[in-house]
Amino acid sequence: MFIIAGLLEWRYYTASEQMENPARRSAFSRSDSNSLYARSQSPPLDLGELHKSFRKAFPEPVNVSLSTGLVPHRATGQTALKRIAGDGSGKELSNAAVVLFCYNRQYNVLSLTKYLEKTLSSLAELSGLDKVTVYISQDGQDVAVKDVVHKFEEGPLAPPKTRSFEHWQRERLPQLGHAWLSQHYKWALDQAFLQKGHSHVIIVEDDMLFSPDFLHFFAATAVLLEQDPSLWCISTWNDNGLKTFDWDPMRMMRTSYFPGLGWMMRHELWLEIGPNWPKQSWDHWMRLNTTAKGRECVYPEVNRNYNIGEKGVNMNSQVFKQYLTQMSFNQESIMDYGDLSYLLDAEYEQQLVALSQDAELMSLPIGTRSLSQGKVYLALYTAESYPRTARKLGIWPFPRGHHHFVTKLPMKGAMLLLADQRFCPLLPEQHSMKPRKGLRALPAAQHESCYAACRNQEMECNSHEFWYINSCEELSKHFPCEQGCAVELGNDVPNYVVDASLGSFQTCLVNQKQPKCEAANPSTRRLCPCVPKQ
Repeated sequence: MFIIAGLLEWRYYTASEQMENPARRSAFSRSDSNSLYARSQSPPLDLGELHKSFRKAFPEPVNVSLSTGLVPHRATGQTALKRIAGDGSGKELSNAAVVLFCYNRQYNVLSLTKYLEKTLSSLAELSGLDKVTVYISQDGQDVAVKDVVHKFEEGPLAPPKTRSFEHWQRERLPQLGHAWLSQHYKWALDQAFLQKGHSHVIIVEDDMLFSPDFLHFFAATAVLLEQDPSLWCISTWNDNGLKTFDWDPMRMMRTSYFPGLGWMMRHELWLEIGPNWPKQSWDHWMRLNTTAKGRECVYPEVNRNYNIGEKGVNMNSQVFKQYLTQMSFNQESIMDYGDLSYLLDAEYEQQLVALSQDAELMSLPIGTRSLSQGKVYLALYTAESYPRTARKLGIWPFPRGHHHFVTKLPMKGAMLLLADQRFCPLLPEQHSMKPRKGLRALPAAQHESCYAACRNQEMECNSHEFWYINSCEELSKHFPCEQGCAVELGNDVPNYVVDASLGSFQTCLVNQKQPKCEAANPSTRRLCPCVPKQ
């Protein structure tokens, strides 16, 4: 196994963020003359229709042509699964590595050194290190960081404790912080996969602590990446993993939202995405559908890493205390997670179908006091209503950790399902929010607002409809997007950058928050949601 160690800045997003996601449907996949925005309440939930919709959305199971994959069950039309051992007995990680990324944050060097020492000490305590190569990838030449690495190189992480240990140092060229980080990733992962030839790389940061079974978790789940093509990564981080929920340390879930933070990918994936790796904001880029291509990650219900980085480029003390200090952190040394076949795509969908059959519709805002033990509740949300719901639950103010925009939250002995009315493909039609009839994605002129662009076509801009056109796929229909797509905050996003003086020149930008019809930017051409005048 191969481990790369390094320093990553924590990515903090605003409360109004809404990321593009693999589960997102086309803006014009549905049409209906009635807008659901005016509804004050959803109609009664027809559980039979919900069940049919789950089946309709995923009519055929994924057939994995491997000996331990899915086997069609012709008599019932369902699938019979062979057991997938969760004890790490496979040989998938026979040539894996851990890479730890580090640099020097822009504040007290002693604080950084303390973070790095804690992270390396935690790493050194893990069982299974003798099966992996550990790389410390340092961006720059900071002497204090180098001294800490040298101490562990000659002591706790020296072979035979690890299979092998190397300290890398990359020349750091002046540029924006996010670009430094993304390009450091590119450089180190090229080294690990292309130069060293590792089959898997586990990516960690210099401000993390690790559960006793951290490495074993990857060893046990690596088989899933081999057998299910709808999976592309394994992560040890649950974005919704607060201690207030009833999480099970033995169980895992699937997410359409790339979690990162202590994660693993295969050599084959790097060959695919490495050549197109972005110059900045790599984690946002991983969440674009044009990158993820509908694939998901497996992650544990209870986190296997714990972040101790209170300050950083995208982290502040308030956010750290509100979310990260409240996260669960496994302290058990679990060596067998049981049968993991429930995490394969078809089986996971079937479980969600079965879970939904007895669901009771819950209106927003959610009242947690009204939950009854043993019951399943379904709450429908939109991008506009989600932040309020999230505040009530204590989770991030935008959807994370969801499977096709269905989030599972076990709490107070009950199960709460949160489903996005716009983008969850599993909801019945009467509960899905459709685009306005006649919605047209219209490219505006440079420095033109969407109000003006729509008015010139005798139409009007509707800000609620931005969500249906806020995707790389839709932007690419109207602009050349020569430099691909990226995620950005801005009232004028989604757009296409036409200012040659900007580093994002010729890039199509997808938004993370609610855009505004009246916004205009001299450096961009907007994509506008125009609807017929009422």
